[in-house]
Amino acid sequence: MALALLVGLGAGVLFGVIPAIHYDVWRAEPDEQTATPEAAQETPTPEPTATPEPTPTPQIEPATAEEWVERYMTTMSAQEKIGQLVMFGFSGTSDVQNPFREIWGNYSVGNAILYGANIKSGNSDGGFGVAKTLTGRIAGSVNNSIPPLISIDVEGGSVVRFRWNPQPVSARSLGRRRDADFAKEQFQTIGSKLVSVGINLDLAPVLDVSENPMDTFLETRIISEDAGIASGIGSAVIEGLHAGGCLSSAKHFPGHGGTIEDSHAVTPVVDKPLEALQSYDLVPFASAIASGVDAIMISHVLYPALDGTDIASMSKPIMTDLLRTQMGFQGLILSDDFRMDGLTTRYEVGDAAVRFLLAGGDIIICGAVSEKQQAILDALNAAAADGRLTQERIDESVKRVLLLKLSLGTWDIQAQVAARTTPAT
Repeated sequence: MALALLVGLGAGVLFGVIPAIHYDVWRAEPDEQTATPEAAQETPTPEPTATPEPTPTPQIEPATAEEWVERYMTTMSAQEKIGQLVMFGFSGTSDVQNPFREIWGNYSVGNAILYGANIKSGNSDGGFGVAKTLTGRIAGSVNNSIPPLISIDVEGGSVVRFRWNPQPVSARSLGRRRDADFAKEQFQTIGSKLVSVGINLDLAPVLDVSENPMDTFLETRIISEDAGIASGIGSAVIEGLHAGGCLSSAKHFPGHGGTIEDSHAVTPVVDKPLEALQSYDLVPFASAIASGVDAIMISHVLYPALDGTDIASMSKPIMTDLLRTQMGFQGLILSDDFRMDGLTTRYEVGDAAVRFLLAGGDIIICGAVSEKQQAILDALNAAAADGRLTQERIDESVKRVLLLKLSLGTWDIQAQVAARTTPAT
């Protein structure tokens, strides 16, 4: 039976009632004892009256998070805004090393992604000390006026970029267990551990579904072949990460499970009719949206029933028309890694970055290949300069990014606004 996709969103408009302000006018009463001036008395020449200075209009302080973010954005350069729309990886285990440091510093990179190679999980403290030091140095390498989103893949099972004991069980095991409370508890632990070392975004849960999950490269990463079970456990994962203070990102929209091909190596095709996608693949993502997922990652996969020309990460019909408009998602749209052959065999990486944003995406992920990172930043800045990327389109995504960062509670935006708008003395 086809399942409804659209998540009902209550849309309410709040009307602030402004009370009428009444001014009491003080009027002088004539003095009963006032004498009439004598005729012979010379009338003094009145002193010239000074022109009163205009009363300055009081500056109204922002009252909402959105207003504060909008105020902050007025202080940002075009390059700083572009820097908020990328999430880059780097090589090394102790620092953002050259040539990445130079690129990140010169282009105001705003976000980072960590991989297993960045964290020595096998040392005496399980890599916690290394990770905490590393995230602190990342914060000093990016645009340090704004805290970075620092992400990692900790899904459980085969994809755990940061390992500790006991290991989180796989998504497949969670699906077989069918225990939402257990899934929530496990990911609350994961979320709190990540936050304790400065990582604030877990690229989980995986919400791809497949009728034959062991026949796909995703294997144990898939929760279940049953879309209902995947939805329930996926929502529990999101709730658990939030309880641990960590952001969540569902993936790989609109569903990678319908193909056995790996988008790291080729451009897969999910050749399903629209009705099959609606009643199966998209169902867990609709549930995740209803559960308040913070971000959704877009796959480098071709879906002819949704867009016969472009892969999902380049597709306005998929990202804007389907995900935003039809499914009501208001969070961040992340790309899958721009190093993957599923993208690079069809598109030049710089042009792809521009296309991703024009199609409705928010943050471009690219791991440790400095040449690709440079090409992405050059292309985005050039497109902003020549008008291909309008200020409106850029600001739309920057606002989403900054609002999410503000929600973490680690950014003193009021102090930053004051520091950036107060003239130097």
